[in-house]
Amino acid sequence: MKLTHIAVLAALSMTTLGGCATLGGIGIYSKATQTVRVSATGYGSTSHFDGYNNGQRRLMAMRASKLDAYRALAEQVYGVKIKGSTTVAAMVAQNDSYRIYVDAYLRGARVVSVTPMAEGNYETEVEIELPADFGQRIASSAARSSDNAARSMAYNSFYYAD
Repeated sequence: MKLTHIAVLAALSMTTLGGCATLGGIGIYSKATQTVRVSATGYGSTSHFDGYNNGQRRLMAMRASKLDAYRALAEQVYGVKIKGSTTVAAMVAQNDSYRIYVDAYLRGARVVSVTPMAEGNYETEVEIELPADFGQRIASSAARSSDNAARSMAYNSFYYAD
């Protein structure tokens, strides 16, 4: 009888403790449920265009801050493409020019807060939750795609890893 109680207790403890085990440093819960939250902040200021009344100026500043926040979020998620050139003459830099491109599709991003600031300016915070393996997913879809833009997006992405 005592031996039966010990065997049942041992089996029960193995089953219970087995749920706490990890596999390769990752818990046994599904990888699909793990997410990464990325947030960004944008700013907008009121315009002094005479064609707008005060309400329209305020709404345009709020919209500008929202768009700036989405742009900042897209930069974090997909990265930016930078093209630049420098002209050198007599071993001295004569001219520097840079162009920065952001091309992204953000689905599921949400506005967290819109905060009025001094002098009619606004601050907007947005966030998006991405799967933990987002970088691997976008890189594999770009590898299957023949579209150069998709490949460029994946290989220039902040989340891409070799």
